[in-house]
Amino acid sequence: MRHTPPFTPHLILAALAAALPFGALAAPGADSAYRTERQQSHVEDATSRGIAQVNMITCFMSAMRPDALVNQGNYIAMVDQGKCDPESRSSSSNSGAGSASTNAPVYMTAIVNASRASNDEPMRVRTWIDEKMEDFAATIFINTSATEAPSDANPYGVFRLDYCGKGSEGPCMMRGFLEGAGDGISYFEIEGDGSFGTSKALRLSTDGADSGAGQIAFQEGEQSVDFRFAYDSSYYLRSDGASPQCFSRDAEDPGTKMSVWRYGLYDAASGAQVNRQSGFPIEFSAAGKSFHGHMGYWGLWTPADAPALESGATVQRVEYREGQEPVKTDYTLARADGRLMQYSKRTRTLAEIDKLPFNTWVWMMDGFFEGATPNRQYEMYWHNGAGEFRVTGEVVCDSGPCQTRTYEAEKPVSAAYFGAIGGMRGWSNSLGGELFIPITPGGGAVDANHLDVVYRVQSLVYPADMPATLHCLRECPTADTIAAYFAGGGGVESPFVSATYNHFGPAEAVLSYTTSAAQAVLKDAASQAVTFTNREALSADPRYQYGLRTGRLFTQLDAARCDDEPSKFCENKVESIDTYYQWETGPNQWNQFAALKDGGGNIVTFDAPLQVNYTVPSGAAYGDYAGKTLVLQYGGFGELWGIPGECVSRLTNAKVSCDTPDSRYVPAFVIPFDETLGRVSDGSTTYLVKWLDREIRFASKELGVCTAAGLELPSNLVLPTAAGLKDPSDSASAIYIGPKPELDASPRVIHGDVKY
Repeated sequence: MRHTPPFTPHLILAALAAALPFGALAAPGADSAYRTERQQSHVEDATSRGIAQVNMITCFMSAMRPDALVNQGNYIAMVDQGKCDPESRSSSSNSGAGSASTNAPVYMTAIVNASRASNDEPMRVRTWIDEKMEDFAATIFINTSATEAPSDANPYGVFRLDYCGKGSEGPCMMRGFLEGAGDGISYFEIEGDGSFGTSKALRLSTDGADSGAGQIAFQEGEQSVDFRFAYDSSYYLRSDGASPQCFSRDAEDPGTKMSVWRYGLYDAASGAQVNRQSGFPIEFSAAGKSFHGHMGYWGLWTPADAPALESGATVQRVEYREGQEPVKTDYTLARADGRLMQYSKRTRTLAEIDKLPFNTWVWMMDGFFEGATPNRQYEMYWHNGAGEFRVTGEVVCDSGPCQTRTYEAEKPVSAAYFGAIGGMRGWSNSLGGELFIPITPGGGAVDANHLDVVYRVQSLVYPADMPATLHCLRECPTADTIAAYFAGGGGVESPFVSATYNHFGPAEAVLSYTTSAAQAVLKDAASQAVTFTNREALSADPRYQYGLRTGRLFTQLDAARCDDEPSKFCENKVESIDTYYQWETGPNQWNQFAALKDGGGNIVTFDAPLQVNYTVPSGAAYGDYAGKTLVLQYGGFGELWGIPGECVSRLTNAKVSCDTPDSRYVPAFVIPFDETLGRVSDGSTTYLVKWLDREIRFASKELGVCTAAGLELPSNLVLPTAAGLKDPSDSASAIYIGPKPELDASPRVIHGDVKY
């Protein structure tokens, strides 16, 4: 029996151990990065939601690397917030690789000071984290003291972490502490007050590394949850007071599920890391203050409190060299209020995408399944054995974030339905983005072995490569139609020219655009830039809250002529051409073009995500994906996207519909750390994949299994309270860390990477 790691709520143990100087890394015999790269596992459980804040903070502590810079004074660390936020990771996995908004880094900046008087004294880490949004700024003050390393007898070590988040004035808006000792850990946090306040308390009592008991209670407004739990080397018992549940801790139990959030890619011959030149850190000055940002393939990132940088502004690229101070080089910023994306054609047969899920928008009900709702997005797949499409659910956006409502019984749809509307257009995580199935009308049964499915490789178009002229058939805006729609009050249906809005039939005319390489923009027939960056106006319409996109743009008119009516133009012809484009505009970094020009006026380009194919192994663990070839995107070390997903219950770990309360989205399977089964290829080069950050979800068992094992829920634990709080921002406190230092220096650490 192979057990999971010692029970600990989510990331606390793993992240904190990584932040302390006495954590030892397991080292295999070979010295390649593929063999020696650290892997990290944690248990995901219903109790994890109650300690999300402290998990974030301890992940930040790990990414700041205080262990590497002890007694070296104050330094700046930048932490990619998305890599420490489980909800952000889940959103990214759900959205697919094509969503730049989820792939672009969003950093939080901290000043860190790690000190230790001697090997016999505790290590103290003082940390000031900047948390900035558009209309709000706060500083999180953290004091950490570590006395004893984790051991077999004491798996959590001896440490204490206290924190307070506050604005420029007033009391702490968020306060908490996490404490580890020989008998377990204690955690308490309070945030806000009144009906909108939250409080969380945890007490975990341990009896060595493999057994213990605990209680966690958290309250959010008027809702409260109280879990009690107990575990030994084999089982885990948890109850919310009404429904006790038993789980196995055997990692090899068929019911145990795992999901991976970060993978590394390695050279198949040498085992060296495969890195992409996807961006680099920058610095710039404004109003006598230095700011740290990032320029990369997905655009420009700057802190929320930094002034807007206009095209022509000077920024400095920061290059790090081992053992030396950073080298800074001036560059000129070039930016525009929109960007052009290119979509290059790839194909595989319909039979080859058997069981691979995709989403498609359906507006016409004639021929679709009975009871379907028009104008809605549906989740479906091609069932090759049955020779038909199967609808598995619908995407519901009635309130809050959109969720997939899974049907109890799948709904069959004939291929003739899509033939009648000129083919199937959709989006598939498993194929890297947009796809088109060119089913012709009146053709009867399709030959899946010879019908090509078109999918696309997405890439950013730099100004020098923008086509001089682009044409549009559907969803074609002008500067005037955008302005009229978002001005409101005029009964305007959409921001697009009315004849092109939601138009799929043959068109007698097309809209044409020109481009300006000098300004990096798309221009309409009146030579006006097709841009719109009013965040408030866009956010008022859920369809455009993330920006406005045109339909497909193409360069050759003849390529879009209808087969049966050559005097007209057909959208399905555009779907099949080798390359088309889309223009997008909006207020966000992923809606806009941004680049740097060197001293010679040349634009610095970055690597697009590397597209690789992965053939899923056989076996029940891979479900319907077994034996299928998926398209994945590798954006840089740790960033591998495109594995399809599913939703699981936070309470039972079972697979559920995504609109189920207390559900969460996770990758559907894990690429194994295996030289044979963990290989991907870009068509010419083979790479090895290694998982880096894995969550484990326990297998559910009958309650009697835990009872027979002698597990009992605790009844006498005392939860920590507000009385145990200490304030590291208070000058009268014994753990006062002082005001946030002013530091004009380049970051020494960027998400765990010590630069100098």
